Amino acid sequence: MGYQNRRPPATATAAPKSVATAAPSPAAGALGDPAGSAAAPAPPEGPILARSEPVTVDITEIGVHAPVTSVGLDADGAVQVPPAEDERRAGWYDQGPTPGELGPAVLVGHLDSAAGPAVFYEVGNLRPGATVEIRRADQSTAIFTVDAVERFTKTDFPTQRVYGDLNRAELRVITCGGDYDADKGGYQDNTILFAHLTGSR
Repeated sequence: MGYQNRRPPATATAAPKSVATAAPSPAAGALGDPAGSAAAPAPPEGPILARSEPVTVDITEIGVHAPVTSVGLDADGAVQVPPAEDERRAGWYDQGPTPGELGPAVLVGHLDSAAGPAVFYEVGNLRPGATVEIRRADQSTAIFTVDAVERFTKTDFPTQRVYGDLNRAELRVITCGGDYDADKGGYQDNTILFAHLTGSR
């Protein structure tokens, strides 16, 4: 796919505070393709679940209970997000692993909108040890423990850390962050949550 160096498209200034997380898409080979790494992947560690698409995401610590919809890539090769008017819905990048599968499952969502706080407004306040639960289509729930929450400028998006090959099931939650600058297309940063699968039920 080869979009790792693409800058996310600017948020339309006609809709003040309308947030597009639009992280760059992974480079070719980044999602489970051994050709994307010079070294052989390490043996899988920790729990691994079979493929099953996400239905809802729950983050009790910040009051999130939201439906999840599939999203792909836009014409510029950036990961899409749910429509701005559907700001309480999360998007799952459907060209990568499902939550609980081996590798990095990626959720994206708005920080806020003209109507106020959106689905991932409080993600930046989470701390390591917090729990993210994702209900899946097979009726199982994948349980993730937060490892870190970090902020990056959109020009320095950590493509490999977000989309690179892994030897365990992990989760990324991406939203906007930093200062909002309408003249520069919206929020200038991304807030990214990194977590790993610790159980299921």
